[in-house]
Amino acid sequence: MRVLHRRRADDAATLPVDLDKLGSAAEIAAGHLPAPAVEKAQTLVRRAAERQNLAAGRTVVALLGATGSGKSTLFNALVGRDVAPMAARRPTTTRPLAAVWASGDDGDTADATELLDWLGVPERTTGGPGGPGGPGGADGRGGPGSGRADGELAGLVLLDLPDIDSTAREHRQVATRMAGSVDVLVWVLDPQKYADAIVHRDYLTRMSAHAEVTLVVLNQVDTLAADERDGVLLDLDRLLARDGLHDVPVLPVSARTGEGLDLLRERIKTVTASTRATRLRLAADVRTTAADLLRTAELEGDGEEPPTTVGERPARRLSATAAEAAGVDAVREAVRGAYVRAARRRVGWPPVRWLARLRPDPIRRLHLDKVGSSEAALARTSLPGPTPVQEAAVRSAAHSLVASATTHLPGTWRDDVLLDVEGRIPSLVDSLDQRIAGTELEQTRRPAWWSLFGVLQGLFFAAALAGGAWLGTLAMLAYLQMPEPATPMAGPVPWPTSLLVGGLIIGLVLALVGGLLARAGARRRARRVDRRLRAEVDETVRAQVVAPLERQLDEFATFRRIVTALAG
Repeated sequence: MRVLHRRRADDAATLPVDLDKLGSAAEIAAGHLPAPAVEKAQTLVRRAAERQNLAAGRTVVALLGATGSGKSTLFNALVGRDVAPMAARRPTTTRPLAAVWASGDDGDTADATELLDWLGVPERTTGGPGGPGGPGGADGRGGPGSGRADGELAGLVLLDLPDIDSTAREHRQVATRMAGSVDVLVWVLDPQKYADAIVHRDYLTRMSAHAEVTLVVLNQVDTLAADERDGVLLDLDRLLARDGLHDVPVLPVSARTGEGLDLLRERIKTVTASTRATRLRLAADVRTTAADLLRTAELEGDGEEPPTTVGERPARRLSATAAEAAGVDAVREAVRGAYVRAARRRVGWPPVRWLARLRPDPIRRLHLDKVGSSEAALARTSLPGPTPVQEAAVRSAAHSLVASATTHLPGTWRDDVLLDVEGRIPSLVDSLDQRIAGTELEQTRRPAWWSLFGVLQGLFFAAALAGGAWLGTLAMLAYLQMPEPATPMAGPVPWPTSLLVGGLIIGLVLALVGGLLARAGARRRARRVDRRLRAEVDETVRAQVVAPLERQLDEFATFRRIVTALAG
C-alpha cells in the first residue's frame, strides 16, 4: 500500500539495521566531530528505540503551520467538533493538543497515553464526533479517555501544534521539537503566507528527506477566486520542488466550508492504516542525520573509498629516524668495536694480546651484554637518550606520516589523529630501548678462524721462544768458553736463528692478517646486527604507531562508508 510516496521500497524494512549502523558511525565519530552532530545521531538512535516500543499500532500525525493558516480550524474539522480554540489573526495554540482515535472496537484509547507522555503532549481528547467536547479527555486528567472507534481513522493520534512563527519563543521551540518527533507532517499553508521564507527555509527545505511522510495542505482555498487557485497551486508546487519536495501532494482544502476534507481524511486514513509511517519517518530521520554527519565531516556523499593504509615511504622515514634516535648507530659501532677487541685478544701477537684487555668492552659499557639471559627482557641499556634534534626529527617524521595519510580526513579528525600519534612517541622511544636490549648482537659467537690463528700464533711464538732460548744457550756457552755443540743448519741459516726470526716474522704477519680479517669480520657483523636492529625498530614503529594510525583510517573509512550509504 502506498503511504504518501516512497523513496526506497526497503527503507522501513532495513530500519533496525540502519539504526545500528548510524549508532556505530556516531560511536566512531565521537570525539572527532563537533559534539552537537554526534549527539544528534545518538539521540536519534535512542529515540527511535523508544518510539518503536511505544504504541506500535499508533500513527502520530501533526498539523504544522504559520500564524493564521487555520490549523486549529482544520484540526476541529478533522476531529468532528470544536476542541481547539480558534482565532483569525493571533496565535491561539500555545500547547500541543492531541486527538486520539480508538484503535479497536472496544473504543479504548489508553494505549496512546504512554506515547503522548513520551511526546510531551499534556492536552488530550478523543477523536470523532462522539467524543467529549474539549481538551482534557473523558477522564478529566488531561489524558485520552474512551470513545467510539472510528473505522476510518482508527489508531490515529492527531496533533495541533503551536505556530512555527509565533512571537513566543517557547511556542516555536515546542513546534520545532514536535516536528522532529511525530510520524507524519501535515503542513498547513494559506494563500497569503504559503511562500513565507520561514516555512520554506527553516522547515521544508531542511526536511526534504521526509517527503515520504509529508503532506502539504493549502487551506482557505475558498478565499481564492477560481482563476487564482490554479496559479497559487502551481506556484506552491514550484516552491516545494525547490525545497526538494518534488512529489509531495498538495491538497486544496477549506476547513470552513469542508472542501477537500474528505480527500485529506482519506490520505490520513491511508497513512494510519499502513502502520508504516513511524518506520518511514525514522528512516527519513536516519537519512537526514547521516547527511548532517557528512556535512559536519566536510565530506561529499560520493567519491572513492578512502585509503586505510599509510604510505611506505613516510613509514620507512619514521622507522629510520626512530632508529637513529634509539641509538642503533651507536650499537652498530659498539658491536664492531667489540668484535675487533675480541679478535685481537685471540689472534693478535701473543706478547701484546693483553693490551686488548685494557680497552673497555663497548657492548658491556652500553649494558648490552645480557642478551639471551633471563634478565634480557628487563634490561635497560646505557645508550644516550635522543638529542633534541633527534627527537624533533622523530616528531617531524611522525607529522609527515600523519599528514600524508590523513589528507582526506576532516580537520578536527586529522588533528585528533596527530595528537594520538604524538602521544605515542615517548613510549615508542622507551620501548625501542628494551627491544634493542633484547636483540641478538652475536657477542658470544666465535669465528672458526680465530681458533686457527690462535693455534698458529701459539706455535710460531713457541718457535720464536725456542729459537731465542737456543741462541741464548749458545751465547752463554761461548761466554763461559765452554765447548759449543754443533748447531744444525736450515740451509745457510742456523736453526736457532731460523726459529727465532721466522717465529717473530710469521707471528707479526699473522697478527697483521688477523687484524685485517678482524676489521672485515667486524664490519660484516655490524651490518648484520644493524639490519636486525632496524628490523626490530621497524616492527616496533609499525606496531605502536603505524598500526594504530591505520586502525583510525579504517574507522574513518567505515564511518564514511556508513553515513554515505545511509544518506543515500
